[in-house]
Amino acid sequence: MVVTVGDAPLNNILSAKVTISGIALVDSGGNSVTVLSKPRTIELSSLGAIQEPIETENVAAGSYSSVDVTVSAATVTYVDPNGQVVTGNASITSATDTVPLNPGLTVVQGQDVHLSLNFNLAQSFDLSGSALTFTPSIASAAAAIEQESETEREVEVTGVVEAISQTSITVQSADSGVQFTFAINSSTRLSASLSANGIQQGSIVTVHGTMQPDGSLLATMISAEMEGHAMSNSQSGGRGIVTAVTSSGGMVESFTFVAREDFGDASSSPQMNVLLSSSTTYGMSEEAIQDGIPSTAFTNGEIFPGQSVEVIGSATSSGSIAAQEIDLAPESLSGTLTASPQGAAPDYNFALQLPASSFLTMYDSIATLNGTTNAQTQYDDSLTASGFASLVSGTPLEVHGYLLLDSTNNYSLTAGDISQVKADN
Repeated sequence: MVVTVGDAPLNNILSAKVTISGIALVDSGGNSVTVLSKPRTIELSSLGAIQEPIETENVAAGSYSSVDVTVSAATVTYVDPNGQVVTGNASITSATDTVPLNPGLTVVQGQDVHLSLNFNLAQSFDLSGSALTFTPSIASAAAAIEQESETEREVEVTGVVEAISQTSITVQSADSGVQFTFAINSSTRLSASLSANGIQQGSIVTVHGTMQPDGSLLATMISAEMEGHAMSNSQSGGRGIVTAVTSSGGMVESFTFVAREDFGDASSSPQMNVLLSSSTTYGMSEEAIQDGIPSTAFTNGEIFPGQSVEVIGSATSSGSIAAQEIDLAPESLSGTLTASPQGAAPDYNFALQLPASSFLTMYDSIATLNGTTNAQTQYDDSLTASGFASLVSGTPLEVHGYLLLDSTNNYSLTAGDISQVKADN
């Protein structure tokens, strides 16, 4: 069994780290089978439409009707009603959530299966009072991998390369610390300047892949920081949301961001300060380029609060990071359509009404965010490109994509994945 975790985003949460201490399948007789070898700490807010694997485990043959998920800790960094960034440990009101499997899961000898756990942050965290609380709200699905659609089998891991060859890459997740090995074949895409030989052990990469019917992982795309060079012991960095920007003469000189994933010798503080210089480079991941964004679209002038970035640099004596490289990173946002999408497949234009609590609304006074789709946009669950065009005003959506300033200095979201939020979510 391959176990993956995803989430439904909450727009005022900058980071949500949850420790899952137990996962157990339960049969109709109440007997349980453990499928988590040890506790895993996962950052949920960065996932959105992306699934991250956290475990592969042998499971006894049998029929299972539910899954018990136990959470032992939850730490959240969010924007409060006054626009301040707050970090706190949430009290766990109900540690174990029993989630029905509908349909139930029948495991047979020699068959590889997938258990997907999707946290709903909006329903799990209560940030309304002075006391933070966390009550797990999880939707689960399980099936034989060979019976799942291509979208249901997609996974992504960002972290340090532990081993690399022409035929495989092993990455230790910067999030959970778990190592996963992906096969590499002729269909695996890499950045134009990269090759499997050019990626060094110790470098930071993002591997997008699919689960194969036999439970193995195949890399479909690999993008690397610092052109695949290994990070030194003195380097720091991470991926997260920009919270404040300092500019002079039209150029950004520094910014702070809340790291959702930490790379290298990163600070333990929820917020990191990043210093920019004339030698800092700016770029796009291969995933962003494949999603239709020009490689030169992200520059110093496009950095703003609410944007997701990846930072690699060196720690300074003051505890800041002197940035060597900054790349635009994907982020997940939720909102409701203001009107039916316009245009023709695959190129639609749409607008999302953001909730008042959104960090984009607080930081940049963005109440409505314009978005675009293209031939690379994927539609999750039962939604299709033609079905997307027929959606009406007020339809709730989750969009995983890239946020930039367009040529008219307006904010624009290029959608990589779009899913319709169901009423029971």
